[in-house]
Amino acid sequence: PKRMLAAVPLAMLRRERRVRMPQFWHVLCVSQAIRQDLAERAGISLERSRVVYNGIDTGQFSPPSDWDPSVWRNGRPAFLCAGSLLRHKGVHTAIEGFARATFQTDLGHAYLTVVGDGDPAYENHLRQMTRDLGVAAQVHFVGRVERNRVPVVLRQHDCLLLPTWYEALPRMMQEAMACGLVVVGTTTGGSKELLVENETGLIFEPEDAEGLARQIVRVVGDPELRARLAHAGRQAVLEKFTLERMVDEIEGYLANVVSQPE
Repeated sequence: PKRMLAAVPLAMLRRERRVRMPQFWHVLCVSQAIRQDLAERAGISLERSRVVYNGIDTGQFSPPSDWDPSVWRNGRPAFLCAGSLLRHKGVHTAIEGFARATFQTDLGHAYLTVVGDGDPAYENHLRQMTRDLGVAAQVHFVGRVERNRVPVVLRQHDCLLLPTWYEALPRMMQEAMACGLVVVGTTTGGSKELLVENETGLIFEPEDAEGLARQIVRVVGDPELRARLAHAGRQAVLEKFTLERMVDEIEGYLANVVSQPE
């Protein structure tokens, strides 16, 4: 849709034979990583930008009433990987890491749910991977899930795998932590502003399936670690990533902008 909408103004600029570069004087960014990128790549000075973290509805995204992160919600380890099925999302790393962990320890009873759709060729590749790695019976592809069902899906799992190459600030990570899941993910982009090794979750490098496997084994083998990380992750969201906090900060920022002299 963005490409379609961009076609009209771009055509107008070509007819005028000139390029009008917009002047960004008041810039809101969803993470410090994006703010820094804009400064380095777009020349937008740090003085003209500010970070307001995305917020989520922590009433809607909350753990079950009987939440105990040290106990498997469905009687066995339930892992989730959710997002577009595109290569840069790293779902292949999640599947390979899950498979390695399965064969490194007694994880034959665990399962991985893959939520999302995208490139059909990539999805076929992922399905073939599960067969080649011997985990086809443990990896379930459920396709796209309607937005209003996301909290329900999250509460059915214990751990979110986030293998993406880059994220400005992944909303799914915030929502999973708010629902009490342990997050095991990469810290590229803005992810590291919420996901901190051994504090609010566990981390691994992009494309490092072996590193992911080691973290999965830690999560499965240590109930106390699971409980500590799950509680700390939810608390971090409640402190810094609520919808109410986001709205208050945006309103305050806009009020300050309009009060400034032209």
